[in-house]
Amino acid sequence: MELHYLPKGIMYSIMIMMILMLIASTTNIIFSQSLTNSLTFDDPLIGVKFQYTDEWIKEGLSLYGAKTECSSLPCMRFPVISISTYPIVSEDFSLENYTKEQSDYHNLAEGYKPIALNHTKIGEKNATQYIYTTKSPFLMEEASSDIINYEIYMTEGINLYKISFAALLDDQFDKNLNSFKKIKDTFEIVR
Repeated sequence: MELHYLPKGIMYSIMIMMILMLIASTTNIIFSQSLTNSLTFDDPLIGVKFQYTDEWIKEGLSLYGAKTECSSLPCMRFPVISISTYPIVSEDFSLENYTKEQSDYHNLAEGYKPIALNHTKIGEKNATQYIYTTKSPFLMEEASSDIINYEIYMTEGINLYKISFAALLDDQFDKNLNSFKKIKDTFEIVR
């Protein structure tokens, strides 16, 4: 076996190339991991788009916690994030009045407890957030029978958009609230 002498300049070039290749492969691994953890919910029919993580499973217009199962019959899976739109906005429509009416109804209805009703923003758009609890007659466990609902309403054209997050009022809500807020921050109407 013959050994060949490499000039110092070529040796440095080879070392630099190896270091750059190592950095590039590490960056590629990190980049591909971030892509696999971020998914896009894109529904052109209702005209919305947002990012979510693999902590959620998409089924139709809803996201369910990846580790959830049906706890009762009829099937109620928590946590859940759902998106809906209603073509009800007219000239005299007021988002503030609409959500206030819902809160007033819940104040009178049995099993509902309004917690907060206030203004927020989704990107540059004005929105209203409404948080309330309700009791479910379908959940069997007494300790977990309270469900917390965090709803955000906004309008675009004649459509009212609603983003809902529902979870059991226990550590399930606390564990998933930050994930929901991140989803909310990427929500956009694409019509």
